[in-house]
Amino acid sequence: MFSDGYSVLALRVVFIIVITLQFSGPVFGSRDSENSKPDLVVGIVVEKMRYDYLTRLHDQFGGNGFRRLLSEGSTFSNTRYDYLVNQSSSGYATIFTGANPSAHGVISDHWYDRLRNDVRPAVYNEDVVAVGGSYSNGRRSPSGLMSGTIGDELRLSSDMRSRVYTVSMSDAAAVLSGGFSANAAWWFDDVSGMWMSSSYYIDSLPPWVDDFNSAMLPATYLDRVWEPSKDISSYFRIDKTEVAGGFSHELKRMRRRGDDFSLLRSTPWGNTFTKDFALNLIVNEQLGKRNNTDMIVVGFSATALIDSQYGTFSNEVQDAYLRLDQDIAHLLDFLDENYGKSRVLVFLTADRAVSYPGTYNNSARIPGGIFSPGMAMSLLRSYLNVSYGQGDWISFYNAGMVYLNHIFIEDNKIPLNEIQDRTARFLNQFSGVAGTVTEDVLRSNYFSSGILSRIQSGYHPKRSGDVMLYLRQGWSERNVLDDQLTTISYDQHVPLIFYGWKTGNGIYRREVGVTDIAPTISLMLNIPIPPFATGRPIPELLP
Repeated sequence: MFSDGYSVLALRVVFIIVITLQFSGPVFGSRDSENSKPDLVVGIVVEKMRYDYLTRLHDQFGGNGFRRLLSEGSTFSNTRYDYLVNQSSSGYATIFTGANPSAHGVISDHWYDRLRNDVRPAVYNEDVVAVGGSYSNGRRSPSGLMSGTIGDELRLSSDMRSRVYTVSMSDAAAVLSGGFSANAAWWFDDVSGMWMSSSYYIDSLPPWVDDFNSAMLPATYLDRVWEPSKDISSYFRIDKTEVAGGFSHELKRMRRRGDDFSLLRSTPWGNTFTKDFALNLIVNEQLGKRNNTDMIVVGFSATALIDSQYGTFSNEVQDAYLRLDQDIAHLLDFLDENYGKSRVLVFLTADRAVSYPGTYNNSARIPGGIFSPGMAMSLLRSYLNVSYGQGDWISFYNAGMVYLNHIFIEDNKIPLNEIQDRTARFLNQFSGVAGTVTEDVLRSNYFSSGILSRIQSGYHPKRSGDVMLYLRQGWSERNVLDDQLTTISYDQHVPLIFYGWKTGNGIYRREVGVTDIAPTISLMLNIPIPPFATGRPIPELLP
């Protein structure tokens, strides 16, 4: 079934041998295991992971990955985000600050910058340069974050002796999970196929990163044929329209012209590549070996792109999780063997959830459709032209937010709240739009529950739009930046498992917020809680 070249296997064996040689011997750390902090905190974030993947795929998983976490760790089966529309950048910022976008400021993957009249990616910074990768992919830093993270507090409380590193193929994931004071954030460069960072963190690549990059594993991964890792008949199906047979993707043929490596992001080996780099980082940076608690965050991003490309319950998504299960098993084996379970604190969660696919909703007679922001904004412009005269009334639209042109509106002496209200009432008439709310209403009121409370938790006055709209269940919208169809997921439910140091084991079904993760870890480590955190520590994990 697998025509994967043995060269990749050989290279990976070399890396594993290096890890084994450097970490062989007794479990390190001389501190008392009952009273001290763990040697290492490992955060695992699986992008776009539904909680029910743990139950749907449970019997297909091996015994040492997800199932080990479930059986030996503490699982919080009712963990949720508190705000309505969650994109990846927002999710990562929320996990590690313990705050919602209303406080940490990362309202989406990108937002409209009124001062510059331009769209700003969440981690873009023109004042830094690439280290080890292409120029355009290096201008990244946490300058868009408005709150510190767990890693920042860990570094500050140890007089900077604790070290914090982050790894993800996604630049935003790596940058936002580390906060301001991370020793380094590492992300994947599509152009060169190498791991890179920016001058915000380091001046040059460490020799071990050069060595890892020189193996050029992505080129070998992309020579593979991606086929099911298990008997296809064992894969679950919920949609009668799905093809009963398996799949076979010859990656070499799928690769784009220009010889870039972007295709790796949407294959299971993107996750394997991430895991192997993380293990090499732990070894070469000697994390947890200097009598201080260190921290590494590993963001597995391939699952999100595979979901977007093939569908939420596709065979490809299931296979990606079965292979990720093996990667997590390898990571846990390494931690258990070289630290001991009682000396490492692991937590696993997701940056966002994902709704049921449209075909599944249709089979249950749940109505759905496609909302086109481009068409909606065109009609809105015509309506405002009729109402107020010809003009450039709208600046931008993104993620359910309409940004009006404040300067033009002020020059025409029109009350902002009046045109916001007109815009909201007009958009409310569109099919698929469940409701709208204006920035003026959100700033003037406090909503303690309901849909408006969730919108308010995701609203930031300096970055959000003038009018927020939300779609009905089952509806998708076409992204205005890349013209791709995007399902607007209002599913807040994500996995949360703690494993290892002082975590115990059990399943807890009461509701827990994603904002509770950072305060909980802070109290477990006896460090200050991030300053803008609004979550509450989880008592089941505290003495």
